[in-house]
Amino acid sequence: MASSISTVSIFWRVLIIFSLSIFGALARRAGWFREEARATIANLILNISLPSLIFASMTSDVTWERLALGAVAPILSLVLILLMMGLAIGLSRLMALADWRRGTFIVLCSMPNSGFIAFPVALSVFGQEGLAYAVLYDVGVTTALCTVAILALREGRGEQGSWKALINPCLMATFSALVLNMAGVRVPQLILEPLRIMGNATTPLAMLMMGYLLSGLTVGSNAVSLELGVVVVCKLLVYPFLAYLLMLPLNLDPLVKTISIMVASMPSMASTPVLVEKYGGDSEFAVAGVFVTTLLSIVTIPLMVGFFG
Repeated sequence: MASSISTVSIFWRVLIIFSLSIFGALARRAGWFREEARATIANLILNISLPSLIFASMTSDVTWERLALGAVAPILSLVLILLMMGLAIGLSRLMALADWRRGTFIVLCSMPNSGFIAFPVALSVFGQEGLAYAVLYDVGVTTALCTVAILALREGRGEQGSWKALINPCLMATFSALVLNMAGVRVPQLILEPLRIMGNATTPLAMLMMGYLLSGLTVGSNAVSLELGVVVVCKLLVYPFLAYLLMLPLNLDPLVKTISIMVASMPSMASTPVLVEKYGGDSEFAVAGVFVTTLLSIVTIPLMVGFFG
């Protein structure tokens, strides 16, 4: 399946998915989408629609044999994040970044937007099976987010309580679906169909939120710098290339490889500015990194998948 989809086709599907964010931007400008609704919609996505989508996709149309092929995905994603963090640390020292900005730089370079963008794109381009592999890949990303990403921002002082965030509806849906699939338990349609309908709301809701966030970002002149250029190169070009190199010696299923390259090609994690506000760092730089990498990824995602996937 992966080999039959051209780069042009991927580009148009990615563009269509991203175009949904226009509605979020328009809703914000018109005052229909207010700040107080932001947390509510994010909670609806992360706690209801996305877990429903994950559970339905991993228990209905994907066999255990196919899921087992993607077992390496969470390990690959975690190793890749750690390697990119090591590279970012070296580059930050080479550029003599200030301590308060270094953690932000490291997170922007190493943490992909695997939820709000990768899941809708994987579902649209590669179907339920592609989404299942993207979900497995995201297990490693979530683990890194709750641990080393926070530690990078807090410089070793943010580990307290971070493991609690690993227990969330998305991961619970993932593991419960894996157990049922492995055991050969067929979930009744009376349960699956409502979950599938609810899960279908994930893509428009996620893109609505993305448009809302991007339209509210204000990037000052101080954020446009050499470090921002390095973030763009590391996240959008070096990251997927390193993922390709890591998978070269592995005999992976073509679709697993393609999905891994695709998620590795995602822009910087959208919640980086929120993490920076909570744990410390350069908030203006975080906003600039998310904004620029997200816009450029519309072009780089299909190119990286075409070259390496």
